[in-house]
Amino acid sequence: MKKTFISGALALLVLAYPAHASAQQAASADKAERSHKQIAEAYFMAENQAAMSKMMRDMAVKPSGNVDADFTAMMIPHHQGAVHMAEAELHYGHNEKLRRIARNIIAGQRRQIGAMKAALGRPLSEGTSSATQSGHASQGGARPARNAAR
Repeated sequence: MKKTFISGALALLVLAYPAHASAQQAASADKAERSHKQIAEAYFMAENQAAMSKMMRDMAVKPSGNVDADFTAMMIPHHQGAVHMAEAELHYGHNEKLRRIARNIIAGQRRQIGAMKAALGRPLSEGTSSATQSGHASQGGARPARNAAR
């Protein structure tokens, strides 16, 4: 009887161990996925905050006495901020509907930036401020860290 009990207990352990090990592996994988998502979220939030801060700094223009020039001097950085925020969605977001919206935002805001520059007779390649020109360069430098979070 004792031998049967021990054999039964061993059989139960042999059968239960793979399920236990599998559950532990699943929990470990879930923890790693949560950690990866938290890292990606932190990068996303940092990129968005940088875009918002830059946009607000660039929109703070000294009035020039020309309403049209002042309007575009504020609106172009505003639109560029939207482009940077939409790019962050494309880097980190997974919802295909939102990614499509982000692509549309990028295309639309870039068109409007070009239209505002054209309305003032400025070349499309001319930056409206040093911040507009440096915005892409500074974000480009952050990409290796961003890609590491993926």
